[in-house]
Amino acid sequence: MACDKRRIAKNAILMVHNPSITLRGSYTSEDLLKLADVTEQVKKSIATAYMERLDKTEEEINQIMNVESWYVGQEAVDAGFCDEMIETGFQDNAFSNRFSMNGVPCGFKNYLETVVPDNIRKKVQDLSIALPKDKGTFSNKNIQKGSNIMGEESTKSTVPVITDAAHLKSVYPEFVNQIVTEAVNAERNRLKAIDEIASGIPDDVLNKAKYDEPISAADLALAQMKANSKAGLQTLNNIVADLADSGASFVGSTPNAGTSEEDDKKAESETKVNGLADFLGKDRRRGEK
Repeated sequence: MACDKRRIAKNAILMVHNPSITLRGSYTSEDLLKLADVTEQVKKSIATAYMERLDKTEEEINQIMNVESWYVGQEAVDAGFCDEMIETGFQDNAFSNRFSMNGVPCGFKNYLETVVPDNIRKKVQDLSIALPKDKGTFSNKNIQKGSNIMGEESTKSTVPVITDAAHLKSVYPEFVNQIVTEAVNAERNRLKAIDEIASGIPDDVLNKAKYDEPISAADLALAQMKANSKAGLQTLNNIVADLADSGASFVGSTPNAGTSEEDDKKAESETKVNGLADFLGKDRRRGEK
């Protein structure tokens, strides 16, 4: 499907391939050789046009044509075949049900089901579904034209099957951008909240909470309170153990009442007697007769 104005619908298909000829009837070998020559000339003219458009070598263009390359919507723009993509769905265009393939009238739906490879058909079907502007949902009622003779219209509810993040972004780019923006803002707020309570918290604990095992500021504060409580209890237990080891716990609190007067006199007499005995023991004269 050529892009005459270098514009392509978001779900339209561009196929780059070698020219081919469908034959009906009987032909001589000479006729076939002429057709082969004409086909080769057509291929060269197409390749020349692509070379001017894409600024590629003839070898590169031939390789693209030989492998039968398919482009859907924005892919054709990215590859350089088209200038811009339009949001209008190709299946809603009047042309989509009024073109022929190999001389046979063909509709967009029939073309998808009978000619287009499975992976390309899936891209087109997903891109043919528009996200409702007033509802955050992946479903959409997509009106497709029915029989041209009866003038009937059918409403079909379809849901695209998302296979990965890249596929989701290609189908719902605005929705994905919104999710990314909200996630970035939430992460910034989380880190900011942690910085506000960072005083007194060890750096290794902060880095773990921020990056290695991300948690909220509230959870970090609670974890730090528990850690501080545990550390305080351990300090108290250490103090009690030190007191027990020093023996200070056995010191009584009752004050010393002192001794009585009678005990004081007795102690004084004993001191005098002991002093006299010591003096006499040192007197040398007591040993002479």
